Amino acid sequence: MSGLRERLGRLRGPAAAGVTPPPPPEAGGEWAQLGAHIATSPAGSFVMRRRQYGADSVHGNYRLRELADVAAQLSCFHERDAVVRLEELLFFDTETTGLGVGAGNVPFMVGIGYYTGELFTVEQLMIRNPAEEHAMLVYLQELLGRYTHIVSYNGRTFDWPILKNRFVLNRLKLDDSELLQLDLLYASRSLWRNTLPSCRLSKVEESRLGFERVDDVPGSMAPALYFQYLAEKDPAVLQGVFIHNEHDIVTLAALTVHFGNLLRPDENESDLFSNLDVEELFRTGLWLDKMARPAKAEQYFNVLYEKLLNNEASVQSAEQETALLQLAHYYKKIGQYNRALELWKQAILLKPASISLQLEPYLELAMYYEHREKDLSQAVFYAEEAWARLWRRRALHRGDQKINEIEEAWEKRLARLQQKMRKKEMSLRAQADSFSSSSDTRKITRRSKKAPKPTYVSEGLI
Repeated sequence: MSGLRERLGRLRGPAAAGVTPPPPPEAGGEWAQLGAHIATSPAGSFVMRRRQYGADSVHGNYRLRELADVAAQLSCFHERDAVVRLEELLFFDTETTGLGVGAGNVPFMVGIGYYTGELFTVEQLMIRNPAEEHAMLVYLQELLGRYTHIVSYNGRTFDWPILKNRFVLNRLKLDDSELLQLDLLYASRSLWRNTLPSCRLSKVEESRLGFERVDDVPGSMAPALYFQYLAEKDPAVLQGVFIHNEHDIVTLAALTVHFGNLLRPDENESDLFSNLDVEELFRTGLWLDKMARPAKAEQYFNVLYEKLLNNEASVQSAEQETALLQLAHYYKKIGQYNRALELWKQAILLKPASISLQLEPYLELAMYYEHREKDLSQAVFYAEEAWARLWRRRALHRGDQKINEIEEAWEKRLARLQQKMRKKEMSLRAQADSFSSSSDTRKITRRSKKAPKPTYVSEGLI
């Protein structure tokens, strides 16, 4: 029983085990080759690696100090009115022993970044064995009280829950009720989910931040390299993991600058517009509208509108048609039907990529003229055009259940519109007949009233 108690104590850390941790090695020892040292405190020891970036440091297309100019724009990431200050942003990323969020997944390395003036500091905390986890968490516990926002990439649903679990298992209190999570993965997916092959941080930084990693150790290899270090006790094994984690933290700062610039109301982006394809223009506009920047969103939508109507979008017809219909749907949603009509009509002129996309503008136009303009002749016209296109393609899709359902729906719509048209014509004809008969009656009555009474000779003599 005593042996089991000792083993459990070692897993909980030095304080719980009731033993004094072993004396740490010298600061200039084996970890110096990685630019790291051993950090000691009353709670224990762990490996610390600290790197500082000066005021002129550049990461891809951005200077890290630029975040000071746009940090206030990040307040719209949350519903509550929270002021964002540069010195209160903590950039956060972990390297873990696995992919799950359960108790068995241990963050053996925690990378953090923060601003002090124009300096950007990256600190990487690593445990050489499970007994050092308690000391590392105590250091983080004291640090977190200085910050209001945690900036991460998928940290809200992965890294942060894992870290909270470790605090619980080490019997440490972590009050994060006042901390706001600023997870940039969701913003990246909103903009680039259809334009990039992947929204992984390394892909985003390469294609949108202009930073390319050389000989990078993928994050998926970090667990295996850590277990190799535990077996060999050679710090050089983890050099690539340290560099990968450092790049992740600095990329978070540069990506935050990118989103801050997008949210900046007075930013002139005429050069940026020309470099964006139709899909990214539309997604950026939607994201800005969602982030309470309607005026900025309108700039993107206006550029996209002109490109699509003037056929300036150098994309395939299927992609262009999709962009036309997406933008038309947006204008329909906000009530700008004049622009939506132009886009629907422009989509009809393109060579369609599929029947479903091909018929959508006809459907929208038929619905618009039927319900909003009350112009049944125009509604029937577009319904008949759609039916004609379906009929011409019937031989290519004979027996297709989906196409049959589409045909049946259009046939019903066309029959209903034609019946509605006939009823309207009959009603107008009845009104016209009624008007003409009442008009003749009024003429006869008016004529009889005004006709002079005939005077006979005999009456005149009398």
